Amino acid sequence: QNSWLKLRWIKRAVSVKRMSVGQEFWIVAAGCSKDRGSEAEKESYLAALKSSPTIAAARGRSSEEGPWKFDVPDGERSLLFGSFDNLIRLTDDLQKYDSQVDSILHRLERQYIELDPRADFKVKSQRQEKPFLDYLRNWQWDEAKYPKTRPIVDNVTLLMSVVNKLDEEARNKTAQYNEFKTQRGNLAKKEGANLTGRDLVDVLTPDVVKMNGDADDDFIYTEHLTTICVILPRGTDQDFLKSYETMAEHVVPMSAKKFKDLDDKDGNSLWRVVMFKSAAEAFKKQCRDKRYVVRDFEYSEEAYKRLKVQREQLEDAVKRQHELVRGLYQAAWSDAMVAWMHIKAMRIFVESVLRFGMPPRFASFVVSPKSGAASAARKALADTLGRGGQSGPNGAEKAGGDAQDDEEYYPYVSLAFTPFNVQRG
Repeated sequence: QNSWLKLRWIKRAVSVKRMSVGQEFWIVAAGCSKDRGSEAEKESYLAALKSSPTIAAARGRSSEEGPWKFDVPDGERSLLFGSFDNLIRLTDDLQKYDSQVDSILHRLERQYIELDPRADFKVKSQRQEKPFLDYLRNWQWDEAKYPKTRPIVDNVTLLMSVVNKLDEEARNKTAQYNEFKTQRGNLAKKEGANLTGRDLVDVLTPDVVKMNGDADDDFIYTEHLTTICVILPRGTDQDFLKSYETMAEHVVPMSAKKFKDLDDKDGNSLWRVVMFKSAAEAFKKQCRDKRYVVRDFEYSEEAYKRLKVQREQLEDAVKRQHELVRGLYQAAWSDAMVAWMHIKAMRIFVESVLRFGMPPRFASFVVSPKSGAASAARKALADTLGRGGQSGPNGAEKAGGDAQDDEEYYPYVSLAFTPFNVQRG
């Protein structure tokens, strides 16, 4: 039993792996006879497709990867559309909605992969979660979401409302997540930068600074005294020590003190000087004139602790938002894919009724042509499905005439789609 389960898991893993980014699928449909049951005719079509070397082995893969039935409701269980005029309108509307959902779906795909390069795309539908190929292989109309008793136009209106809300929610949550990341970046330690580029709060930490409340403290703050931090370029220490006491009035003599072991890779060193507050601005100006870097910094252990807590809270918030957005992308992509396949099914239904006539009796399938072999696959499909291509009104006329509006005409209904188009790094 365990060996069988393991073999099944390996086959499924290989099947998913073989599906490449950019792989194209075609949903095709042919008319069935109106005066008798069409199930046997559908099976006959499928058997013919599977026996065609060009179609069944289109990608040099096992039969598990197509062709498959794409079970669009027809016959007595068909979709509701109302009048012929409704069908004509639906042709244009569904094509527009198809394009919109396509765009949203692939944007979600890109965002999901940017968030998680190992993103696992699975479709959750009708209480089951499956890899996309398994979902497509066993696709069925979702009666709970889109009841066939409801007209197509109402189903697609509801469908687009849901998809647009998914898209809006994904955009809003992404903006919130990016805002948290920006805040984290603004407060983050600037590791690897030299002293002039780092925030001194991350350099002069409580474990570095001596503050015992006496005259030897690294920072002196009183009613009249303050402490200034200065960054000296390599080799300027002696010049600074000779001149700093005269760079402004009221600088405390012998108050220059170097913070040990804090020199950066460029040789810059960090010093502090104590002076009267009234001397601070003049001292800073003299430092700038001599190309010493003065940093506005007031040491506070409490401020350091607050910043540390704030950083930890932001880091936790970013992690929570990451998982929230990741789960949202995963669910939104799945729901958008389910919606997209149902739009495809609606389009197949509408095009088949217009092509093959009433009552709706047709057979639809999914095939995946091998890259570079599309022409051969089209010819094989025409040979197999073309006999049902002229069942509807004006079928023979259309088959014998030229394609209109620069669209290529096939003697069967055909819709192409590409589930995944984002390359992973």
